[in-house]
Amino acid sequence: MRARRHRFRAALVGLALAGCAHGPTGEEGRPPFPLTDAAPHVEPDLVGAVHRVKRGETVYRIARTYGITPRELLEVNDLRDPRQLAVGMELFIPGATRSMEVPALPAGALPEREEVEPPAPGPEQVRLRWPVRGVLYSRFGMRQGERHDGIDISAPEGTLVGAAADGTVLYTGRQSGYGWIVILRHEGAFVTLYAHASAILVNQGDRVKAGQPIARVGTSGRTSGPHLHFEVREGTRPRNPLFFLP
Repeated sequence: MRARRHRFRAALVGLALAGCAHGPTGEEGRPPFPLTDAAPHVEPDLVGAVHRVKRGETVYRIARTYGITPRELLEVNDLRDPRQLAVGMELFIPGATRSMEVPALPAGALPEREEVEPPAPGPEQVRLRWPVRGVLYSRFGMRQGERHDGIDISAPEGTLVGAAADGTVLYTGRQSGYGWIVILRHEGAFVTLYAHASAILVNQGDRVKAGQPIARVGTSGRTSGPHLHFEVREGTRPRNPLFFLP
């Protein structure tokens, strides 16, 4: 997503939208993971490299070259099936410090049969609910050569944003690029992040139920229009939200 304009909304916007809404007048401490300044979306620092797929390469062989599991490679790049791999595709390789050459198959050797389990939330089978009704227009993974650690859902400004699961409000505040944000902590070391809000409806430390309104869709931070930027993290590790949603 390329920013076409900058809009900055303060607490008065939230008050106009709802009597109980508020926008913090400044950062409330520090968020639980680093949010560095970059435009138009801010992506926390994560070590990795970009690999451009060449003819003859497979998910299994790329993953083996970089020392990660095929399942992790699929999830990080928003792929559900190894057959989605295409020549020229850019893959983000978590933990890599440089791009590497994938060894070619020996002459006459047959390609490995790829039987990779589709990515899944984890052993607890964590399931989330959609935080807002709208149009999914930007997915998790590599986008125009840059990493995108969440999904973007377009919705009218002021639309209520609901908690994706039961949890505790870990952080509310304004961060460069993200605008007004809410971060919730859930069971199993999972956290969810909701960005670009026009109003925040909860306070740090509040307990919330799945579906409970926590914010309103807005254009705070750097955006090209009203939408929700939604992230899921296991600890500080970005996870693909679409693998947790129905």
